[in-house]
Amino acid sequence: MEKTISFLLALVLTSSLTLYLLYNGGLLHWLGSVSRAQWSLALMGISVSLVLSLGYLFIVKLQPWDKGHTTRSVLIMLLIWGSLTLYSYLLESLFEKGFGDSLDYISGNLAIKGSVVSLILSLLIVWIDYSWFSFARFSKETIQEMRDSRNKEELQFKLLRSQLTPHFLFNSLNSASNLITHQPQRAEEFIRKLAFNFSNLIHNGIQPLNTLKREIEIIDNYMHLMQVRYGQKVVLEKRIKPEFTSKLIPALGIQLLVENALKHNVASMARPVKIIITADHEQVAVANSITEKPQSVESTGVGLKNLKERYQYHGNSAPSIYQSEGFYYVCLPYVIQNPAKQ
Repeated sequence: MEKTISFLLALVLTSSLTLYLLYNGGLLHWLGSVSRAQWSLALMGISVSLVLSLGYLFIVKLQPWDKGHTTRSVLIMLLIWGSLTLYSYLLESLFEKGFGDSLDYISGNLAIKGSVVSLILSLLIVWIDYSWFSFARFSKETIQEMRDSRNKEELQFKLLRSQLTPHFLFNSLNSASNLITHQPQRAEEFIRKLAFNFSNLIHNGIQPLNTLKREIEIIDNYMHLMQVRYGQKVVLEKRIKPEFTSKLIPALGIQLLVENALKHNVASMARPVKIIITADHEQVAVANSITEKPQSVESTGVGLKNLKERYQYHGNSAPSIYQSEGFYYVCLPYVIQNPAKQ
């Protein structure tokens, strides 16, 4: 289909040049007769159109716009100008052969005029070609920007939805109810921490990235709630140097991993769940000890999948996951922020 359209456009271009030269030389009436010369003219026109069509398609394939528009423009211009100039010269030769000395005044005129008109046409077509490319690129970038914006919103919604689980809220309210009955003073502090935690949750559900310092603050607040629930059954250890606290990672990424550690391991005084957060110049690692797996908990993988999608969105390496010496590790590479995706 593309070849057919290209050939038809080239044929229209060649025919237009032919009519112009015939009109300019006062030879339009010559088309009214049928002779070998007319057949020769038709064959020449079709041949030049075929050369233009195939040549243009070859240049487009060889030199796309994104690989150098200057080279492409020069090649297209030379193709059209050279082919139509040669066609004008052959057309003049055909007239001289057919009409002899009676059209001596045409000699040298058709080839020169055809060359000038061909140059103008080649520049016009290059401009149209570049304009079409610019429009296509603008449309592609606009559509991609809209898709990126939509993906960003979808990822943040999934994050917020995955974190605001009824299970977490149910356990938190149960813990608050128990504290109100037995330890009213701690209950007030717990409820304030719970409210602060949900406030952070809602706020960071909109923000794509957080500094490591901010993530640690959120974890400290979250672990206060978990300490009320689990007591000494859960141990948090942080090994983070101050020079790494300004690094960026996906918002609530560490909290997600800590929640998974508590969800998929049974915490007891005999075998507490130990969570270790470490950071170096490349990544932050969250490790948790592997204890007994709860029987009533099923893994959906939604949280980790969402985390990987957010890394993919920011164009960074995906988190690495492995087990070693009784610990489950998830390493989160730092995110290099892209201004176009803020």
